[in-house]
Amino acid sequence: MGITHISGKRIEVKAPAYALFNLFSNMQNFIANLPPEKREEIRATEDTIEGTVKGFNVGMKIVDRNPFSSITYEQFGAMPFNFTLTVKLDAIEVALTEFHIELDAELNFLMKTMFGGKLQQIVDQVTDALSAAFRGEMPAGVDINQFK
Repeated sequence: MGITHISGKRIEVKAPAYALFNLFSNMQNFIANLPPEKREEIRATEDTIEGTVKGFNVGMKIVDRNPFSSITYEQFGAMPFNFTLTVKLDAIEVALTEFHIELDAELNFLMKTMFGGKLQQIVDQVTDALSAAFRGEMPAGVDINQFK
Protein backbone atom coordinates (compact mmCIF):
# COMPACT_ATOMS: atom_id res chain seq x y z
CA MET A 1 0.00 0.00 0.00
CA GLY A 2 1.09 3.50 -0.70
CA ILE A 3 0.20 6.87 0.72
CA THR A 4 -1.92 9.07 -1.51
CA HIS A 5 -1.55 12.75 -0.62
CA ILE A 6 -4.32 15.18 -1.51
CA SER A 7 -3.95 18.89 -0.93
CA GLY A 8 -7.07 21.02 -1.03
CA LYS A 9 -7.22 24.45 -2.52
CA ARG A 10 -6.48 27.39 -0.26
CA ILE A 11 -9.34 29.78 0.33
CA GLU A 12 -9.80 32.90 2.38
CA VAL A 13 -12.75 32.79 4.76
CA LYS A 14 -14.17 35.96 6.27
CA ALA A 15 -14.24 34.58 9.80
CA PRO A 16 -11.79 34.53 12.70
CA ALA A 17 -9.52 31.50 12.99
CA TYR A 18 -10.94 30.75 16.46
CA ALA A 19 -14.48 30.53 15.03
CA LEU A 20 -13.41 28.04 12.36
CA PHE A 21 -11.37 26.11 14.91
CA ASN A 22 -14.40 25.86 17.21
CA LEU A 23 -16.60 24.77 14.32
CA PHE A 24 -14.28 21.97 13.16
CA SER A 25 -13.13 20.80 16.60
CA ASN A 26 -16.54 19.43 17.65
CA MET A 27 -17.89 16.65 15.45
CA GLN A 28 -21.46 17.33 16.62
CA ASN A 29 -21.32 20.56 14.60
CA PHE A 30 -21.16 18.48 11.41
CA ILE A 31 -24.67 17.11 11.92
CA ALA A 32 -26.35 20.04 13.70
CA ASN A 33 -28.00 21.39 10.55
CA LEU A 34 -28.83 18.14 8.77
CA PRO A 35 -32.47 17.29 8.19
CA PRO A 36 -33.85 15.09 11.02
CA GLU A 37 -34.06 12.00 8.79
CA LYS A 38 -30.33 12.29 7.96
CA ARG A 39 -29.35 12.87 11.60
CA GLU A 40 -30.75 9.45 12.47
CA GLU A 41 -28.21 7.84 10.10
CA ILE A 42 -25.20 9.59 11.64
CA ARG A 43 -23.87 9.39 15.20
CA ALA A 44 -21.55 12.02 16.62
CA THR A 45 -19.81 12.90 19.85
CA GLU A 46 -17.47 15.83 20.38
CA ASP A 47 -14.56 13.69 19.13
CA THR A 48 -16.13 11.16 16.71
CA ILE A 49 -18.60 10.89 13.86
CA GLU A 50 -19.76 7.79 12.00
CA GLY A 51 -22.56 6.64 9.79
CA THR A 52 -23.45 5.02 6.48
CA VAL A 53 -22.92 6.92 3.24
CA LYS A 54 -23.91 5.25 -0.06
CA GLY A 55 -23.72 1.83 1.57
CA PHE A 56 -20.29 2.37 3.14
CA ASN A 57 -19.69 2.65 6.88
CA VAL A 58 -17.57 5.75 7.36
CA GLY A 59 -16.24 7.55 10.38
CA MET A 60 -13.65 10.00 11.68
CA LYS A 61 -12.21 10.86 15.05
CA ILE A 62 -10.26 13.89 16.17
CA VAL A 63 -6.73 12.93 17.20
CA ASP A 64 -5.12 16.37 17.58
CA ARG A 65 -6.29 19.92 18.19
CA ASN A 66 -3.72 22.70 17.82
CA PRO A 67 -5.74 25.74 18.95
CA PHE A 68 -6.72 28.09 16.19
CA SER A 69 -4.31 26.61 13.61
CA SER A 70 -5.13 22.93 12.89
CA ILE A 71 -7.30 19.93 13.69
CA THR A 72 -6.27 16.41 12.68
CA TYR A 73 -8.70 13.54 12.14
CA GLU A 74 -8.18 9.82 11.50
CA GLN A 75 -10.42 7.01 10.34
CA PHE A 76 -12.86 5.63 12.87
CA GLY A 77 -15.01 2.53 12.81
CA ALA A 78 -15.23 0.20 9.84
CA MET A 79 -13.47 2.36 7.26
CA PRO A 80 -12.20 0.59 4.13
CA PHE A 81 -8.80 2.34 4.39
CA ASN A 82 -6.67 4.32 6.85
CA PHE A 83 -6.36 8.07 6.47
CA THR A 84 -5.29 11.26 8.21
CA LEU A 85 -7.10 14.50 7.38
CA THR A 86 -5.89 17.86 8.65
CA VAL A 87 -7.83 21.12 8.53
CA LYS A 88 -5.32 23.97 8.48
CA LEU A 89 -6.14 27.51 9.54
CA ASP A 90 -3.89 30.54 9.16
CA ALA A 91 -5.14 33.87 10.54
CA ILE A 92 -4.48 36.61 8.01
CA GLU A 93 -6.34 39.30 9.93
CA VAL A 94 -8.65 39.23 12.96
CA ALA A 95 -11.67 38.25 10.83
CA LEU A 96 -9.93 36.69 7.80
CA THR A 97 -8.49 33.18 7.77
CA GLU A 98 -6.79 31.09 5.13
CA PHE A 99 -8.27 27.57 5.15
CA HIS A 100 -7.19 24.36 3.47
CA ILE A 101 -7.36 20.60 3.91
CA GLU A 102 -4.56 18.03 3.66
CA LEU A 103 -5.47 14.34 3.28
CA ASP A 104 -3.14 11.33 3.42
CA ALA A 105 -4.77 7.98 2.65
CA GLU A 106 -3.29 4.46 2.62
CA LEU A 107 -4.64 3.05 -0.61
CA ASN A 108 -3.69 -0.11 -2.48
CA PHE A 109 -3.75 0.05 -6.28
CA LEU A 110 -7.39 -1.03 -6.57
CA MET A 111 -8.58 1.40 -3.90
CA LYS A 112 -6.57 4.22 -5.44
CA THR A 113 -8.23 3.49 -8.76
CA MET A 114 -11.69 3.45 -7.15
CA PHE A 115 -11.34 6.27 -4.59
CA GLY A 116 -8.37 8.46 -5.58
CA GLY A 117 -10.29 10.94 -7.72
CA LYS A 118 -13.30 10.86 -5.42
CA LEU A 119 -11.17 11.88 -2.44
CA GLN A 120 -9.94 14.97 -4.27
CA GLN A 121 -13.56 15.77 -5.16
CA ILE A 122 -14.64 15.43 -1.53
CA VAL A 123 -11.84 17.71 -0.30
CA ASP A 124 -12.73 20.27 -2.96
CA GLN A 125 -16.48 20.05 -2.19
CA VAL A 126 -15.89 20.64 1.54
CA THR A 127 -13.68 23.62 0.74
CA ASP A 128 -16.18 25.06 -1.76
CA ALA A 129 -19.09 24.55 0.65
CA LEU A 130 -17.25 26.32 3.45
CA SER A 131 -16.34 29.19 1.16
CA ALA A 132 -19.98 29.52 0.01
CA ALA A 133 -21.29 29.29 3.57
CA PHE A 134 -19.15 32.16 4.77
CA ARG A 135 -20.20 34.24 1.77
CA GLY A 136 -23.76 33.86 3.07
CA GLU A 137 -24.83 31.22 0.55
CA MET A 138 -26.13 28.73 3.11
CA PRO A 139 -29.10 26.49 2.34
CA ALA A 140 -32.47 27.70 3.62
CA GLY A 141 -32.89 27.25 7.36
CA VAL A 142 -29.18 27.43 8.23
CA ASP A 143 -28.01 30.51 10.16
CA ILE A 144 -24.41 31.42 9.32
CA ASN A 145 -24.25 33.70 12.40
CA GLN A 146 -24.11 30.70 14.74
CA PHE A 147 -20.53 30.12 13.58
CA LYS A 148 -19.25 33.69 13.95
